[in-house]
Amino acid sequence: MIYLKIFVMLVLLVNLAGCGASISKDLESQKWEFTAQQVKQPPSTVMFDGKHVTFIKGDNCQTYGYKIKKKPNGSTQLIMGKKSGVSHRAPIKTFEIQKSARSYKLKPTNKFAKHYYGEAKLVPLKDANSE
Repeated sequence: MIYLKIFVMLVLLVNLAGCGASISKDLESQKWEFTAQQVKQPPSTVMFDGKHVTFIKGDNCQTYGYKIKKKPNGSTQLIMGKKSGVSHRAPIKTFEIQKSARSYKLKPTNKFAKHYYGEAKLVPLKDANSE
């Protein structure tokens, strides 16, 4: 009986870790259009790699460190920080990230994300251009 409990715990742990990895792989697989409630300018193009997210608008680009984290309550969190990585010195912005069809909805979960962005959305660039 104890082995069954350990096995179930291991399966759950692997599934939780896999969710964040699959979102990361999906984000890294293409370019995205980023729109946000608090941003009154035209959308940015966003590109993700293993550790960084880059926002591009015209000739201007900003790169932030990011990570995807699975929360104990089952939600998935996108954490962005300035500079090359997410650190305690950078203004960290956190969102709950949820897949919605082919796009992602970003719900701000800390004061920096609420102030700078509000509710946000990532839409695959090819889908955004066809609308």
